[in-house]
Amino acid sequence: MNMNLKDVFDCYSDDEINLKDSPSSSDDRVSALTNTKLGKENFSVKKPHRRLPIILVTVVAVVLLMGAGVVAASDSIDSWFKYRWEKDTGEEMSDAQYEYVASLSQYIGLSQSSEGVTVTVDSAASGDNIVYILVYVESDDSKFAPKVSATSFETSLIGFNAPIVYPYSYVGTTWQYTDEDGRICFILEKSFEVDDDCETIDVTLHLEDFFAYYAEDTGLTGTFNGGVWDFEFTLERTETHLVELEPPESWTGVYEFSVTEFSVYAVYDYPDYYGTVPDGIRFLKIYAVLEDGTEVRAHSSESISNPDTGLTSAQYNWAIPVDLGEVVGIRVGEEMLDLE
Repeated sequence: MNMNLKDVFDCYSDDEINLKDSPSSSDDRVSALTNTKLGKENFSVKKPHRRLPIILVTVVAVVLLMGAGVVAASDSIDSWFKYRWEKDTGEEMSDAQYEYVASLSQYIGLSQSSEGVTVTVDSAASGDNIVYILVYVESDDSKFAPKVSATSFETSLIGFNAPIVYPYSYVGTTWQYTDEDGRICFILEKSFEVDDDCETIDVTLHLEDFFAYYAEDTGLTGTFNGGVWDFEFTLERTETHLVELEPPESWTGVYEFSVTEFSVYAVYDYPDYYGTVPDGIRFLKIYAVLEDGTEVRAHSSESISNPDTGLTSAQYNWAIPVDLGEVVGIRVGEEMLDLE
């Protein structure tokens, strides 16, 4: 069976940070995905790669709830990708790789204040079907302490080219830290579905009820609870390479395995009665291996399992987008698949 996956799913997991459970995909979406994958016409669509320059994002609108102003960022999302690359891999990011992530960076610079807390949507990087957004949170009175016990938005919703539909639009936080300026920094990550011919994406972001608590404090103490922040902005969409890999003969329960600069896709048996689906696929042990031996891991997964068809369709997102020109193979567990 020859299948191709280029869809988007709604459930996040991460081994470094506790994310809120996302609602399950609707039965209609599961049915549509299954029909596509099992239809009479099985075909592969490869989109041409279009590398975008660094641009200034067009602002559609922003709702100002309390006093606000545009804040110029000292670090953009490409700098954060470089920081995380070095933290995850222990190696410096190559010039070629940095050039690639810098080409994805889109400056936003929208800021709002509510309940004594200022939220800034600094910058973003958008692939063909996934977006990373860098958000800064600051207290209007003091700096946040570096030792954070808990910090989050009680509600984080996002919409693409359409109004937000509650409760199916939760956006996951895949990384957070407090920087040297006492700002809490979040990376919001979300897959999306829009028409293939859309070159731009209108993004609506709703954040509500920020809270932060410090068990050991060296600066700002106490608990924050409240606030509402709404942003709207437009991002350029980056089309990506889709490279199909031939699953090894031992993977008889895997029907498709492919990779892009942002993600890995797989379709495999559900449930895996005969143990023919590798543990690396089921338990998120997937790595992009570069020419110099550096490995970038897949850090989150999204999947739909359909008992009626006996299939799981899964998407695994790289911790940092990778330049496929630098990648020589994909390691799943201990098994290496060469990237041609």
